[in-house]
Amino acid sequence: MSFHDWWTNENNPSIPQNEYLFGARHIIMLCVAVFAVVVLSILFFKKSQRAKDILLTILVSVLLFFEITSRVVNFAICTDFSWQSILKILLPMHICSVAVVILIIGYFSKNKLLINFSTLVGLLATVAFLLYPAVGINKVYISFTCLYSITSHVTGFVVACLLINLGYAKFKFKKIWKNYLCFVIMFCYGALLDFAILPGSDYMYLRNDPLELDLVFPYHILYGVILIVYIFMFYLISFVVSKLKQKAANKTVSKE
Repeated sequence: MSFHDWWTNENNPSIPQNEYLFGARHIIMLCVAVFAVVVLSILFFKKSQRAKDILLTILVSVLLFFEITSRVVNFAICTDFSWQSILKILLPMHICSVAVVILIIGYFSKNKLLINFSTLVGLLATVAFLLYPAVGINKVYISFTCLYSITSHVTGFVVACLLINLGYAKFKFKKIWKNYLCFVIMFCYGALLDFAILPGSDYMYLRNDPLELDLVFPYHILYGVILIVYIFMFYLISFVVSKLKQKAANKTVSKE
């Protein structure tokens, strides 16, 4: 494989899904992601806030590097400079890309709402990829495009987990509506892509059911219910954990 092929992902045949799904590459990717979360969470849990900030800044900078570099590469190999092609290169199109961009903006701006939202949508997108990857490891060679996909999803998963484990993302019931609103805005952005900017596309799965469930009712209803429950569970778990911590603290005070 030449450097040109590696850079452009040309002459890189696809692998049948049944050959790579939970194969060696897939298992290694899963193990690296989980191992990194466990080790980094343990090592940095009791570290200073400065140390945690440095760790997350490095990881988020990796995401930023690949987001910039991938666009530079796509412009370099682009032959169609229509406004639609340019928008496809510049804008985050898929849920995973949207999650990464929001995470980068949220972290560097220290915006608590964006950090919380990027954690929720980031975990949703990266866990789906890690369990059922459709890109990245589906090629014979790990080209730049594959490396970008694998690194972004694994790093995004690690960052999302660390934002929770190290106390950056905090879920309080009185603010749950803000994350629901963010998801609505995100899917409105997807509708704008699919029906106005790039008619006929399906970047947010608003046209076609990706799981082909063949339901008797619109699959959006099921996905909407799942999403509502998914977000609610984070707030419920956070509420229970905070109550347990408060109870433990009160016991400690009473003993003293």
